[in-house]
Amino acid sequence: MGREHSVGRGGESLCYNVRDMSSGEAGLTAARPAASGGGLARAASLIAVGTIASRILGLVRDVVIAAMFGATSVKSAFVIAYSLPFFVQRLFLGGTLSIVFIPTITRVLMRGDAEETERVVTTTLNLVILIGLIMVFVGILAAPVLVPIAAPGYLTINPAVLTQAVVLTRVMFVSMVFLALSAFATGYLNAHRQFGVPALAPTVFNVVIIAGVIVLAPRIGVLGIAVSFLAGWVAQFVVQLPASRAAGLRWSPRIDLAHPVIREMGRMALPAMLGMAVIEINSNVNRFFASFLHGTPGVDYVAVLDYAFQLIQAPVAIFALSLATALFPTMARHAAGSGHRLLRETTSLGLRGVLFTMMPVMAAIFVASHLMVRVIFQRGVFEPAATQAVAAALVAFAVGTVPYAAYFIVTRTYYALHDTRTPVRVGLFMIALNALGNFVLMRWFGFVGISLCTSVVAAVNVGALLWLLRRRLEGFGAREVLSTAVRTTIASAALAAVMLLTLRVMARVTSPEHLSGALVQLGAALLAGGVVYLAVCAALGVEELELLRGFSRAGRA
Repeated sequence: MGREHSVGRGGESLCYNVRDMSSGEAGLTAARPAASGGGLARAASLIAVGTIASRILGLVRDVVIAAMFGATSVKSAFVIAYSLPFFVQRLFLGGTLSIVFIPTITRVLMRGDAEETERVVTTTLNLVILIGLIMVFVGILAAPVLVPIAAPGYLTINPAVLTQAVVLTRVMFVSMVFLALSAFATGYLNAHRQFGVPALAPTVFNVVIIAGVIVLAPRIGVLGIAVSFLAGWVAQFVVQLPASRAAGLRWSPRIDLAHPVIREMGRMALPAMLGMAVIEINSNVNRFFASFLHGTPGVDYVAVLDYAFQLIQAPVAIFALSLATALFPTMARHAAGSGHRLLRETTSLGLRGVLFTMMPVMAAIFVASHLMVRVIFQRGVFEPAATQAVAAALVAFAVGTVPYAAYFIVTRTYYALHDTRTPVRVGLFMIALNALGNFVLMRWFGFVGISLCTSVVAAVNVGALLWLLRRRLEGFGAREVLSTAVRTTIASAALAAVMLLTLRVMARVTSPEHLSGALVQLGAALLAGGVVYLAVCAALGVEELELLRGFSRAGRA
């Protein structure tokens, strides 16, 4: 539902940090970006491998949860309980750190002062712990007030959802401390070009959740999901500790609020927090309106929209987030240098990579959304009516696939420029547009209107940010981006046509009524469509194929 935070749901983190350096040269070496195409592809491929592994296990996790709880009001209670603490955590900890830390700490690393770096790292870590504990205490006490505000429609439609959500929310607030600590550890390692452990840590997160849900849910119901998520984030943090300590991370009870770097991060934190608020408020606005919709047996629309957006976010996380995460340190260093040519080229590369990877995803969803949901979720308590609803929402969300992904690239360009205010100013208008759009479109199209509004607002938001960025950077390679857009659109249309033809042919051989038949049909259609897409891209001279080859070579290295 229009949220960047869903990435965190899968276990991936966007937070960065640094360790102390033994010498000035070490600091300079660590700070040096993988600016070349091969270095960028290698870094992004490591992140992508971990993201793919995590997303596959995350999909297994969601399949297990869907089989046990379906798209029912019980699942909706967990969605509400998860979203509230995550909003607070993103606002005060993880999201803010991810925006303000790397651009600020880059200059500290470049100075090569080990003592100064240690002071900044230790102070930041202790602030994360302190703010996290305060967040847990306040959140547990305030849960009975916060939950009804988040989903007021249930007060009249189904009050039991809110009662259950309050209990789950308290458990999830405790989880958020470990999510923030895990984000800190991930960023600490990523900032020193150590992508292996942080990229694979989310797989541990998902394995623990899967095991926990299987063991606990039959005994304590939906509370078992919340407890399993708590255990998963604890495990994700703990598994990164050995690598972090080997990299030099040490804890000491020091908080140096007077340090200039900490003060600078504090000044940047307020607009960064507002930026995170915009993202999360839009997400919660969707949920707010969905809570007023009367569901049907086995279909609650808060849960439906959550399932659909999780599906759309999987490819976004695998491709766009991996690329943006690898690009961000390079962007920060280009922004700190003289002129904007290199930053403009890096932004253009990111946008073209988004088009190359996301256009075929959108086309495939348009063609086979129902079959995708049927294969992935329809089993156990998740019934055909839920499949129909999730597939409809998925198509509406897919309209915004490219804008969702482009947002990762565009905002990181602003953050590299130390500009957290412009995304906030634009985002404030988007909150009003999102609320108005939800109110209007929900009346016309029900829950599909909410997901469609999310896509429209995402497109308007990215469009406005690009317009302002174009003036600031004196362009962003618009001609190259437009060329890639046209060529990938043609290739995606070919993909859609081939998928439709393949599905018609396979329908004569297998039936989607059985899972095996549906899986064969979907697999054949995706394979044929994917081959045709790449072939048409090659024929049209789509240069971003080189980026894909770079990922492949880096993955084998």
